[in-house]
Amino acid sequence: MPIEKHDILDFKNFFLSYKDKVYKYALLHLKEVDAAADVVQEAFSRIWKKWTELDEMKNPQSYLYTIAKNLVFDELRKQKVRFQFNIDGVDTSKLVDNSNEESIRFKDLERVYRAAIEKLPKARLEIFLLSKEEFLDNQEIADRLGISVNTVRDQLVKGNKFVRQYILDNFEISIALFIFLTIF
Repeated sequence: MPIEKHDILDFKNFFLSYKDKVYKYALLHLKEVDAAADVVQEAFSRIWKKWTELDEMKNPQSYLYTIAKNLVFDELRKQKVRFQFNIDGVDTSKLVDNSNEESIRFKDLERVYRAAIEKLPKARLEIFLLSKEEFLDNQEIADRLGISVNTVRDQLVKGNKFVRQYILDNFEISIALFIFLTIF
């Protein structure tokens, strides 16, 4: 199916509406401007490749956020490996790919993470998801829910603390996970 002019305009509007939120999320977790910009570029590149199919999706924003989250996690894994091997003086070009094992551990971690957030009280869960999956800042969440910014902040602190502790209690901890939890 050929790309039509209205598709290009719709994509441009979608991009302009969400690029800053994706960038802010990536920068928050990666702490590197270039890496965050790469995440934005790759996320929207993937969205563009499926743009004509997105009309059938109920929530293309959620699809974008999932792509961005996965790209950030992938980059964090790569950074951890680079950091670890740079410290040890290992030549990373000769490493064997163990992405299957990492993928399984990541899926296990995601399963435990999902179980943790499902245990949050309903109001705290809503605030938590707006922050972590829709990338809204505290003021945007407060405005959307009609509550104070302090309430949002308090609920996020409690939610983060609970999720972090739940993961620590229910998942075999590793250095990579510890790094993930300290930035999450």
